[in-house]
Amino acid sequence: MRKILLLTLLMVCVSLQANNPKKETQNDSLQAHKKGWNIGAVPGITYDNDKGLTYGLTANIFNYGNGEDYPNYRHFVYAEGSYSTKKVGTYRLFFESDNVIRNHKLCADFSYLPDAMNDFYGFNGGQSVYHREWEEKGAEGFLNHAFYRHKSNLLRVAADIRGRISSEFYYYSGIGLLGYEEGRVHLSSAYDTENQMELFELYRQWGLISDAEQFGGKHPYFHAGLSYDTRNQRVNTVHGCYFDVFVTYNAAFGKLKEFNNLKLNFDFMKFFPLLSDRLIMTLRFSMQNTIAGRSPYYLDTYHNVLYIDHNRYYALGGATSIRGVMRDRVWAPGFAFSTVEMRSKVLRFDFVNQHFYIGVNCFLDCGVITRQYDIDEVSLRQVFDSQLLDPGSWIAKNGKVFEDFFDFGKNSHSVHAGAGAGVKLAMNENFVLSVEWGMPFSEQDNYNKANFYIGMGYSF
Repeated sequence: MRKILLLTLLMVCVSLQANNPKKETQNDSLQAHKKGWNIGAVPGITYDNDKGLTYGLTANIFNYGNGEDYPNYRHFVYAEGSYSTKKVGTYRLFFESDNVIRNHKLCADFSYLPDAMNDFYGFNGGQSVYHREWEEKGAEGFLNHAFYRHKSNLLRVAADIRGRISSEFYYYSGIGLLGYEEGRVHLSSAYDTENQMELFELYRQWGLISDAEQFGGKHPYFHAGLSYDTRNQRVNTVHGCYFDVFVTYNAAFGKLKEFNNLKLNFDFMKFFPLLSDRLIMTLRFSMQNTIAGRSPYYLDTYHNVLYIDHNRYYALGGATSIRGVMRDRVWAPGFAFSTVEMRSKVLRFDFVNQHFYIGVNCFLDCGVITRQYDIDEVSLRQVFDSQLLDPGSWIAKNGKVFEDFFDFGKNSHSVHAGAGAGVKLAMNENFVLSVEWGMPFSEQDNYNKANFYIGMGYSF
């Protein structure tokens, strides 16, 4: 019943148009070109198993100019202010324009993304053992509901430009700042406080997270790359392909000076129209690797992109990579993931002078670690055993053993996968409300055995 209520609230879409539309004749199609400013606003009711119920306000503002390029737009502004029941906040302003700098696209982003209960399941995917009962209240073996959580607040400021090399090739460059505030969760209930311990804190005690990086830090960055783009449009792509390759240098200073690093990214997308624009098959492959220097653990879960579509990009797991798998379940310095998705447009209609369609999609997502953390099992066992021999340690008091946390016989390069389906409601081709459900292939990848997402846009 709760999900039905959320869907009902989400479909309350407010549509405004700054310029009066041209009166359509009988020969005009449902897809008559839009002009001027168009605003799509949603009263901020979304749901995600990883984030909980999110409430606030989201606005998408498009300017189509004289309409000759519709459904492509001249200017785009995205604004969001929201907070969730699982203590995830989004305060974001994003701007995109093709007209501010001649022959260049400009993108600017300012975001503050606090997360008081961010996921932390350990390093190297399957090598970190997950126990659902440790965070499930009422279950035998329950520890506290935040055992697999930690605080992770992100401040992001970014500015990027794209210049045209030819009709299909582009170059990109951009600068920005990623400011992370990391730490333990502060619980309030008496039982949780009495038994408080998080895996994040244990990783600090075991030396897997160093003193220098434990509380986060500020990292100015610079990235540059090339892209090839033949997509007919960016949001609701029917045909064409896209790929990019770029590097990102993350600077570090002071106590974090050892964490200067260089990351390499590659992305590929292909769109195949099977029945005109009614049925489309899509493919995606994405890869990120730390190729020089050492990256602090918190930057290893941030997925670098040339165009910031989503509020926060996570590595492997969650709505932006492997749907159905828990957010950040696979945490490593290098990773790759891919998607096969079928998209259909089932019904088109006009309402309040806007063009709408209802679509359905089904998908298969999978990912793998390409570079793992180099953890010395022998040294780690020695540290663990020293705590086990200390009767005052949390490990000894709770009777935990090494194998409760690590499985070094597990192949960290094993595939993590999820599959599912969704429904879309789109306005004017660019404003898309999304409802998706995904199921993981392994119980180790999701405590709910499935994830439900209500949000905006396609995954790519």
